[in-house]
Amino acid sequence: MPEALDSPFDAGPALARLGFRRYAARVELPDTVSSGIVGRVRRVDRGEVDVVTADGELRVVSDSQRAQSAFAPATGDWVVVVDDLDVGWRIETVLPRAAALVRRDPSEREIDQVLVANVDLVGVVAGVDRPPNVARVERFLVLAEDSGADPVVVLTKTDLGLGAEWETALEQIADLTVLHTSAVSGSGLDELHRLIADDHTLVLLGESGAGKSTLVNALLDDEVQATKEVRAGDSKGRHTTTAREMLTVSGGGVLIDTPGIRGVGLWNAEPAVAAVFADVTDMADSCRFSDCRHVSEPDCAVKAAVEAGTIDARRLQRYLRLRAELDDQAVRLEQQRRRPQGRRR
Repeated sequence: MPEALDSPFDAGPALARLGFRRYAARVELPDTVSSGIVGRVRRVDRGEVDVVTADGELRVVSDSQRAQSAFAPATGDWVVVVDDLDVGWRIETVLPRAAALVRRDPSEREIDQVLVANVDLVGVVAGVDRPPNVARVERFLVLAEDSGADPVVVLTKTDLGLGAEWETALEQIADLTVLHTSAVSGSGLDELHRLIADDHTLVLLGESGAGKSTLVNALLDDEVQATKEVRAGDSKGRHTTTAREMLTVSGGGVLIDTPGIRGVGLWNAEPAVAAVFADVTDMADSCRFSDCRHVSEPDCAVKAAVEAGTIDARRLQRYLRLRAELDDQAVRLEQQRRRPQGRRR
């Protein structure tokens, strides 16, 4: 049985390997927790949680109603667990988050959903064996920017060659770190290892078949994640990772692999959209009207930049679609706020 420390935040080398020291430097830890054991959530599974502690892994009950936290645990969270006589090991507190990857809940409800927490880097993974989908990459980059972590684009299967389409697509993703990797040749793996050294946490985000699990196996030098061949016709893959799962790298660093997703709804991400499309938003400062929509307004600097070829017209349309999505969400949230809370008859 793990031994409780005098202070649960008196973490040693074992928790440091999981990124605790980096995490603790970024948040204000509570001073009201005087007992229990600190651990990091490796995986969440239907009300039960695998938590890695300094003395090993525990299967823990996630009792969000009794916990002292306002939110349920997510993969990557730091938590304090206690041994409850009624239910066994239980999460007592979910500690403050230094960063969180948040999307709109896939259900019809207008609420947010935390995918992973306390990451330092968000790797947007795309396989060059299929045509580039710049809109999807930009959407994931907005998600990454909004999380508080640093985004990086990770291209996989580059042993197959990049191709003109990808070369053109990368020109539209300016001022970002782009890593060219191949699990076959091993290229780019050293760069990834350097990125996550010193106990950084990297989450991999991308659609099915992009090569995330294969990349994880290459970084760990072990077949820890199941992989499947993609379809030959369109390079589409099947889901092989079924849950968000945290893994440690022997040379240092933490990885979080995620199930493949084709699209993701944004949540309250206006500043992140502005950051990812900085070329558009910076130019918008020169528009005649401060609330210019860059559609039919006179003296629009953004439209002038499109006509001059400074801004790609397709990139502007993608920006406008994301802005419209967030505007519609704001309207629905306001309607939801004003809706009577009583039970419908």
